[in-house]
Amino acid sequence: MLEKLKASGELIANFFKRPVTVKESFGFVAEAFRWLPRRNDDLCTGCGACVERCSSGATSITDRGDTRVVSIDGLRCIFCGRCAEVCPEKALELTLEDAPPAQGSDPTARVSLSRGAEEPRPTVDTVLKLQRCSVCGEVMPVTEKYLDAIKERTLRNLKPETAAIVEKDMERYLKTCINCRRVHSLEWDTHPRKFI
Repeated sequence: MLEKLKASGELIANFFKRPVTVKESFGFVAEAFRWLPRRNDDLCTGCGACVERCSSGATSITDRGDTRVVSIDGLRCIFCGRCAEVCPEKALELTLEDAPPAQGSDPTARVSLSRGAEEPRPTVDTVLKLQRCSVCGEVMPVTEKYLDAIKERTLRNLKPETAAIVEKDMERYLKTCINCRRVHSLEWDTHPRKFI
């Protein structure tokens, strides 16, 4: 009870005093807080999980014709590492390396966050091929690697005898656009529940 009275007394006393500014030491910037996440192009499936999780809007997905470009903009990245945390394929990682030299600058001079980035940092792009429908050839809004990853993950979680039955139908179902799937599903004798 005495502590509560002391605290309320301090509160009232400080209420009538002038504001106080305290100088704060921010210490040093950690070594890991330096540069963009690195993407392993062999592992990236273009699923878009990094884009959904990025709070600064530094990552983006752009579909151009039959390719998908997944980009990380070095000027917008806040180095939070959320993209690396959420990546299901572990294609992104934070590194301790300095930034590579900016285009057109002296290759021996390196730009890093701890020394102040005076030139724009480059974007990190991954170019992936979009899946084409196996029936009509229309470009689907999903990459080949992503569909292969879904198939692999699903079959891995099924019993071997079930996986053998489902694999052929699943391949046909995943690599067909919605319109063709609708037309041919009766002919194929497939139903989405069959894969669950």
